[in-house]
Amino acid sequence: MHINFCLLILCFYVPIASAIEWSSQNIQFLYGSDFKLGDNDRPTITVEHADGWSYGSNFFFVDTAFRNDTGVNVYAEVYSYLSLSKLLKNQLQFGPIHDISLVAGINISNKPESDNFKAWLGGVSFDLSNRYFDYLQLDITAYKNDNISGKYGLQVTPVWSYPFSLGDIRFKFRGFTDFRFGYTNANGNFIILAQPQMLIDVGDLADWKKDTLYVGTEYSYWLHKYGLAHVNESVVQGMIIAFF
Repeated sequence: MHINFCLLILCFYVPIASAIEWSSQNIQFLYGSDFKLGDNDRPTITVEHADGWSYGSNFFFVDTAFRNDTGVNVYAEVYSYLSLSKLLKNQLQFGPIHDISLVAGINISNKPESDNFKAWLGGVSFDLSNRYFDYLQLDITAYKNDNISGKYGLQVTPVWSYPFSLGDIRFKFRGFTDFRFGYTNANGNFIILAQPQMLIDVGDLADWKKDTLYVGTEYSYWLHKYGLAHVNESVVQGMIIAFF
């Protein structure tokens, strides 16, 4: 899986490397308890990357969870966006919508070992950014679980990052929520996966550079985990996140 994932990243980025206009990366360290289906306690390292290029943008993250029951669990999501405004060289704007992009993506894991999980996504993304948010978007995509033959589902995902201050303390409220309908899982159950984060800019408090080091919490809520009707997960994780 590790080799396949590296090849996938190269396929996305080698053709457009010279056209990248901006990029942002971060690494996150998380630890939480009360996980369902496996170890109760679990440390996780997450790497995120986003960039913009001549005709759109790209995003991926890789979660590496260290588990006693199944070993190292690697899960990744990779997305590429084609901006219609950039393609048409004309700003598309309708009320709160600042741009519309075509999006394609893959979700992939190294588990289960006998048949690695893969899902393919394709659809549209609406840029809803405004002066209050670092970013705000809504993705609506078809969802094809590789292990379910002939059936599809739908995923709706708002993604946001909202900076604010209380006195001299700077905060960031960021995260995403996946709403999955139909056959995104073998049971056809409705799924919600929400992971909002509340962070304090400790880099700014320490008189370092702003927007470089945050500490805080991530709350992870998973309704019908893996599509199982009787499994609902609610986990609070402490986290440190460094941007570079």
